[in-house]
Amino acid sequence: RAMRKVVFIIVSLFFLSAVGARADFDINAWKSRARITGGQSSSEYAILQMPSEFFSHLKPDLSDLRIVNRDGEVPYVLGVEKETVSSSKVPARMYNLSSGANGTAFIADLGPNGSFHNAITIQVTSENFRRGVTIEGSQDEKSWRTLISQGQIFDYTVRDIKSVSVRDTDVSYPEATFRYLRVTISGGSLDVRGAQVFREIQLAAREAAYEPVISVSENSEARTTDAVLDMATDGIPHRRGTLKTASVNFNRPIAIYDSSNKSDWRLLTYGYLYRVETSLFTGSNLEFVYPESNRRYLKISVLNGDDRPISIDGVSLYGVVRRVIFSYDPAKEYFAYLGRPDARRPQYDFEKISQYLDVSSLDQVSAGRIEENPEYKAPEVSKA
Repeated sequence: RAMRKVVFIIVSLFFLSAVGARADFDINAWKSRARITGGQSSSEYAILQMPSEFFSHLKPDLSDLRIVNRDGEVPYVLGVEKETVSSSKVPARMYNLSSGANGTAFIADLGPNGSFHNAITIQVTSENFRRGVTIEGSQDEKSWRTLISQGQIFDYTVRDIKSVSVRDTDVSYPEATFRYLRVTISGGSLDVRGAQVFREIQLAAREAAYEPVISVSENSEARTTDAVLDMATDGIPHRRGTLKTASVNFNRPIAIYDSSNKSDWRLLTYGYLYRVETSLFTGSNLEFVYPESNRRYLKISVLNGDDRPISIDGVSLYGVVRRVIFSYDPAKEYFAYLGRPDARRPQYDFEKISQYLDVSSLDQVSAGRIEENPEYKAPEVSKA
């Protein structure tokens, strides 16, 4: 089941696997370093949120990162916040379904048990629609309370040589225990075949926000507006974005690509953007989601068809943060060493031990500016 909005819950850390490598550290082989500061004596371990600047000094797999203090190399584990949503279905019976020129409506009976619920999926077989949704709750079908008055559902489907289908028929609302839900879908008739009600526990994962350099051009042959976003370096993970535009009353499909060189583009997915302000419907969707990428360039191609291009005034991108966990003594000085092309991912016992740590109790530390490693010695180039 696809949720209308991507929301994440932090449940654990996924520890990246390590391949065999010796743990000895040659300080002369690493190009850059950054001092690690902060932390108290509240625990024996610390957690560092990797600054975005680190990625431009590391290989894409991040294997050339080392944490070092005066005693030498410090074992660490690199973690990514896992993404999941706890969802439980609440039994519901739909009845009084009616549909006409003014819209579609039905009632869902969730039974007398008083179960908590906060989301509904409306099962629609119609294609190419965009509708506003109002959801009300009641215990007796006489007195109704509004839960949400500006919900939205939509579908964009093109059945062609290159088929495109983007659909969102999920509506979330404040948690409730009402037995009855009255769902009113504005606009023309829709072929509604059912509804499923859920209770979802959602917590936002920690994300980093980026404002990439943007270049916008018009492709008259393909009838697209292309926005190329430059993250400045490969390696920075990103997976969703928000478009800024002054345009109104449009609905456009988009194609999303990524590239490391701005010439070889890989298609990631399709999306659907709209902003409508009329007397019958007011709503917008300017967010898009795609499989996580760490390539430098992202291209958003807005498919204009025969319509006038919309303005693209900016794009914000977001990615789940990477975190480094390591044993920590605040009395010692620590550095993160970055950049060694021939480095392999280290293997530490700490990788197995770290899964038993309470991440929420760890000291938070930060990294200073990246500087050239004063001990670095470039490898000698052999003479032919």
